[in-house]
Amino acid sequence: MAPTDIDLDVFSCSLDGIGLIEASAGTGKTWNICGLYLRQLLERDLQVGSLLVVTFTKAATAELSTRIRDRIVDTLRVLDGGDAGPDPFVPQLIATVSAAGIDHALMSQRLRHALQTFDEAAIFTIHGFCQRALADTPFAAVLPYAVELVEDDSALRLEVAQDFWRREIASGALPPVLVELLVQRGDCPETWAAQLRAAMGRPLAQVRWDEAPAQNELDAACDALVLAYDEAVAQWADADAAMAALGVALDGLNKNSYKPETVERARQQWDDWLGAGNALHALPAEKDRKLHLLAAETLSDKTTKDGLKRGISPPQHDFFDAASALLEARARAEEGLEAARLQLLRRFLEHGAEDLRRRKRERRLISFDDILWNAYEALHSGTQSWLAAALHARYPVALIDEFQDTDPLQFAIFDRIYRHDGRHGSLFLVGDPKQAIYSFRSADLFTYLSARDKADTRYSLGRNQRSIPTLIEACNRLFGANPAVFMLRGLDYRAVGSGERKRAPLEDQTHSGTSPAALRLWRIPRDEAQEGEEGGDRLPRAVAMQRSAAATAAEIARLLAAGARGAVRIGDRGLAPGDIAVLVRSHSQGARMRQALARMGVVSVELSQASVFVTEDAEELERVLLAISEPARERRVKAALATTLMGRDALALAALADDEAALLDVLDRFAAWRDAWLRHGFGVMLRRWMADDGVAARLLARDDGERRLTNLMHLAELLQQAAGSASPEVLLRTLATRRTDGSGGEAAQLRLESDRNLVQIITIHRAKGLEYGVVFCPFLFDGYPSKGDSGPMRAWHDDDDQLILDYRMASAADKEIAARQQRERQAEDMRLIYVALTRAVHRCYLTVGCYATMSFGRPSYSEGARSLLNWMVAGAEHGLEKWCEAKLSPAEVDAQWRSLVGRSVLDGKPVMALEDLPDGSGDPLAPAEAGGRTPRAQRPPQIPSGWRMGSFSALISGASHESAALDHDARILPQLAQADDETAAEADAGVLLPPAADDILRFPRGPAAGDCLHAAFENVDFTDSGTWDDAIAAALRAHPQPAANAAEAERHPRMLRHLLEDVLATTLVDEAGRAPLVLSRIPKKQRMVELGFQLPAPQLSAVRLNAWLADKGYRMPRLGFSDLAGYLKGFIDLVFEHDGRFWVLDWKSNHLGERPADYGPAALEGAMQSHGYHLQHLLYTVALHRHLARSLPDYDYDTHFGGVLYLFVRGVRPGWQAGGQPAGVFRHRAPRRVIEALDDLLAARATVDGVAH
Repeated sequence: MAPTDIDLDVFSCSLDGIGLIEASAGTGKTWNICGLYLRQLLERDLQVGSLLVVTFTKAATAELSTRIRDRIVDTLRVLDGGDAGPDPFVPQLIATVSAAGIDHALMSQRLRHALQTFDEAAIFTIHGFCQRALADTPFAAVLPYAVELVEDDSALRLEVAQDFWRREIASGALPPVLVELLVQRGDCPETWAAQLRAAMGRPLAQVRWDEAPAQNELDAACDALVLAYDEAVAQWADADAAMAALGVALDGLNKNSYKPETVERARQQWDDWLGAGNALHALPAEKDRKLHLLAAETLSDKTTKDGLKRGISPPQHDFFDAASALLEARARAEEGLEAARLQLLRRFLEHGAEDLRRRKRERRLISFDDILWNAYEALHSGTQSWLAAALHARYPVALIDEFQDTDPLQFAIFDRIYRHDGRHGSLFLVGDPKQAIYSFRSADLFTYLSARDKADTRYSLGRNQRSIPTLIEACNRLFGANPAVFMLRGLDYRAVGSGERKRAPLEDQTHSGTSPAALRLWRIPRDEAQEGEEGGDRLPRAVAMQRSAAATAAEIARLLAAGARGAVRIGDRGLAPGDIAVLVRSHSQGARMRQALARMGVVSVELSQASVFVTEDAEELERVLLAISEPARERRVKAALATTLMGRDALALAALADDEAALLDVLDRFAAWRDAWLRHGFGVMLRRWMADDGVAARLLARDDGERRLTNLMHLAELLQQAAGSASPEVLLRTLATRRTDGSGGEAAQLRLESDRNLVQIITIHRAKGLEYGVVFCPFLFDGYPSKGDSGPMRAWHDDDDQLILDYRMASAADKEIAARQQRERQAEDMRLIYVALTRAVHRCYLTVGCYATMSFGRPSYSEGARSLLNWMVAGAEHGLEKWCEAKLSPAEVDAQWRSLVGRSVLDGKPVMALEDLPDGSGDPLAPAEAGGRTPRAQRPPQIPSGWRMGSFSALISGASHESAALDHDARILPQLAQADDETAAEADAGVLLPPAADDILRFPRGPAAGDCLHAAFENVDFTDSGTWDDAIAAALRAHPQPAANAAEAERHPRMLRHLLEDVLATTLVDEAGRAPLVLSRIPKKQRMVELGFQLPAPQLSAVRLNAWLADKGYRMPRLGFSDLAGYLKGFIDLVFEHDGRFWVLDWKSNHLGERPADYGPAALEGAMQSHGYHLQHLLYTVALHRHLARSLPDYDYDTHFGGVLYLFVRGVRPGWQAGGQPAGVFRHRAPRRVIEALDDLLAARATVDGVAH
């Protein structure tokens, strides 16, 4: 029977046995660990080298060591007659030890000896402890002497995978059909090396595989596929007759399934497959696949009852039967081949692990994971049973901190030492399971829960020493509203009390009457731009995200302005930027927040636990180093020049094509850098490159320059450490591997780019263990599901809490397994929310409520209503099993929040306040209030610089460029472009099936990708698909894209081909009485590409333009450019004429997600607003309006202007609908009066003070 919890009194509890101390946030874990340590030291007369203290990071180890040593010093000072101060620790410790019969003199003697020998203290990370144990007993671990520790063994793992592929796959030993499947699945040495890492990181997990398929059955299935394919090819020779038969029966088929464009798509897909000459030719993604529509079974099933009544039978043709047979044969063959693929992977994982360990032994290398595994094996070996006893004798007492972050292997090591063969000692396990948030590092909460049940005594810490009482009570009410809030069996929330620690109060004089509640809840409001039923017209998700970020930034600016004048104070000082933190889940959310703060003049710094190897800077540095390593490859050199590190724009690169001498000079410079690399090493080369090309100055000129330069120098340091005597080729492989799997360990975590007193944007993972005066949580309301496992392996826990690594194919248990995985992901997300909401000392702001998404063309609130925040307040009535299916209206959710707030009081005063999410308006900070360097986008007005050229990108970024580069999306606002990736980066789990390997959703992202896509559209003849391949090849030559391997590079042309097919075949506009607008029907003579314009703008100011846009109802970021007296210059991607009307079209390569809804009206409007695209299309419209008025006889805006089309091309494809409209298509036509008013504003013809200008 599991023991019950006892409130821990560290100065009276037993020091014997195995005790588990369950903490809560802010309850003083370290304080109590210090008390246990000093009691063991004094009462048992143990040496510091015998008192084992283990935690999980080097930083935590250093902090614990410092805190313990400080406690020893404090106690000695009091024993020598000094003042104990307000902290009761030392007096209680002395009283407790005295009661055990130890006088002050003996205490002082023992403490002085501990202080003198403190450099021998056994305070380690888990890896440090195991390394010390193995170093002292190398024979027990069967290790060679003088091994070298490698923090990152990713290069060796890749070597193992590459050798396996060379031996088993590239050698031709596998059947070609299986190799084809491997390519289609995206398998390669890099992805399999990542699989090996995942498997070896969980060595005690139970692994489940299917039985190997019989080879004769697989051969038979593949032979049947070939025969069925050949028969279908033969019948498809008469495709016109088959399609004619379909046409005759079309009126009797389901209209939704057999739309004309869908039938054409099906025919094109059959053309592609049967024309490829390959039965296993890669097919479109499942969600886009229309092949089944021409199969006999589908045609029969889709023939309507009404059609049958009217005598319309299913269409008949031999091809339809052949199509059915082929699809069935392919499904059987793919199932067999998939089973064979998994068996191949199994062989690799089982042999690869041993191969990797063998190579390390031969080279005398050892990694952190090896240290743990070797310790485990040595302790559990039947021939080394003495080792556990020896370690127990050396370390009779152990204190394990952050135990909720343990895993089965780590716990098995300590369990063996302290529980084996009836040994008696002292083991304290200290942790807070509500803060277990590191499953991505293989931490296993279920191990903690199992160990908790085995403890001799269970203690709890129940007093929060961090936060003020009202904030503690607010969290108690919030987390206590749902008894099953943390979702897992045995993980409950217990209310905590207020501790004795005194805090300087937060005084806020900006609110009349009493101070505002400690927990400020901002409810997502109804969308004023939409009409709907009560509670049924909430903001779309993207707009809610944007507005929450803007409201947060505005409130921070207000607080800091008040702090600067003393109206908001902590104790006797004004609130400072460093007192404020904004907590986010991801780097993309951080980028969104940083941009919002910059618009309000607030300087911020970003902290994250992400690896520097997954940043854009790592990608760009790799492109530069590739060019330096092969300076004769012009394509690579130009790709390097196009990075932000080297800063050349499209015009500069185009100029090189026309200036051979300049190009040769550039190639010579790259060759000189390579020579420096070969002669003097990587570090010398990098410093020379940065100096020669002015890299540091170029980066620091950017708003995010400190962040970018910090990342670059961090990467340089890590690569220098890895370089040694390695050749450029070897170092580049290392960089590629680390970029692929995001490896590098603790040393690769993003560093702080500035130590100034700034507002901190920090990921929740990084914030764990920290505290801030005021905390903002602007994005926790998001109900989009977290990303699950990718690849063939699924990790989940069974009923016995055993971790399962499941490589089996589809089975009857799949639904249950998926439900378990989802529950575990949601439970960890819930724990992240707990960590976030318990960081604040004085005040916390939290955005709550519902938002809208689009489902089948209609607003849906299920995703927003079933978010985890809403689970906290509304889930108790439904229960966990029913919550995911619960149908809650926004009004119902609002009522639950109001009810919670209404009953949450302390001493008669409310501890929460609920109000609508503010609109984000407010005054930007003055530079003195911002606490640091003001971003360039928010610089104060400058002295007019005379007549100059401006551009849309200059207006939106606040710069004053003399010329306008071609607008290719991400070049406008890099941070906002990065934020666009948020849906895909955080929410891939919402996609029912992943995109096909050659789907445009898999195409690289960023400015270079945008340039490539634009080039493809600009250079093709829409009406002649025979010209497309040449245009695609030219686009990829001009704008090369990163690829992990040759197979990925080979997919890029196919991706672009499919993109062109999709976009150009989609009906963009379908109005009654007019011909449908389909780009494939627009000949070249009716198109103008990159139409340039210059609009006179003699008196344009940001203030007037902001006011005008707001008055006309266009939402977008606040403009902050200096007054413009000159011209606005720009380029329109495409102007074309269709059906007597002229249209403006802009290609957008932004990646918004992987579902049709991600490219629906709400999402597109969010992108249009956040990027300022509304201003862009209005400027384009004015330019075309002026051009047509001069060049077209009898021109009339209402008659001749069709509108603007912004195509977010990754989501534009036939069959994708969202909100009753084609997905990815933003269409707008401003009223004539709006365009004429903007024309007047630009030309300074508006009336000012009664005088016409």
